[in-house]
Amino acid sequence: MAINELASTKVNGLNVKLFEYDIEDEQSFSELKEYLVSKIRKSKVHDIENFDLNYYGSKNLNPEFIQKFNEQVAKINIPQKSKIPQFDVRRERVTEWMAQLLLEKEYNCKFYEEADKRMNIEPVEIDKHTPGIDVPGIRIVNNQIKFVICEVKASEEKKIPCSSVPSLQEDIQKSIDNKEKRVTREILQYMYGIRNIKIKDEELQRIVDFLTKLITGNKTELAESIMFFPVLIRNNINIVQNRDSRDYKNFVVKGIDNKNIENIIFAFGRSINDFSDDIYTEAMGNE
Repeated sequence: MAINELASTKVNGLNVKLFEYDIEDEQSFSELKEYLVSKIRKSKVHDIENFDLNYYGSKNLNPEFIQKFNEQVAKINIPQKSKIPQFDVRRERVTEWMAQLLLEKEYNCKFYEEADKRMNIEPVEIDKHTPGIDVPGIRIVNNQIKFVICEVKASEEKKIPCSSVPSLQEDIQKSIDNKEKRVTREILQYMYGIRNIKIKDEELQRIVDFLTKLITGNKTELAESIMFFPVLIRNNINIVQNRDSRDYKNFVVKGIDNKNIENIIFAFGRSINDFSDDIYTEAMGNE
């Protein structure tokens, strides 16, 4: 997939990288859409097989009835579209998966679907925003494990910095401080998610041992063992043309070594709202 690094600089002592998704590359853009559509369709709440009537011992059911049941399940489990784009769960899930893809491709991060909260939504949660940290994961570089905390904001504003920056900074700072056990609870849920994951036993055990030590360690040890990725997904042509990183000019966090955080601007030359809606429509059909 065509993710291009356009610039790398420092702002307020923090590393800032600017990436662009090449939407003019038709094959790559098609691959992006297929990736996102697949994520939606594989989500537990959208996978019709998860609601198979045979599970309940139902026998000799009329095939037409089963078809009608499955059609109704699909309709029930389509999230409502919000009139306010920032409140739309479709937009939230699509942009978070986009950020996750970037980190997979450019930073060697791993995101297991078993631990992906968006992949494991329950029907009663379909219209609720995913609680906690947006994109938690694992990164192994030079044989060193880090827990990944990625917070994501998407904006189509023309002004730079955009108005989403303060809330992004606040989310990252809360995670650095482990405010209200924000991170340790996330790690605990992540451990629960990967317990049956199909990877080599040695690698899984190493990851679990690492996460266990994070939960039992102190605040400083916790912050040092995390790689923080604030991500702004931006539809603003000026950012690309001017290699502009000023979205982070007022971004300041405390209590962490600068090497453990990398700020990212992910330029995307399409309406983020329309794109997210189109992805869901392709994945689920019209309501």
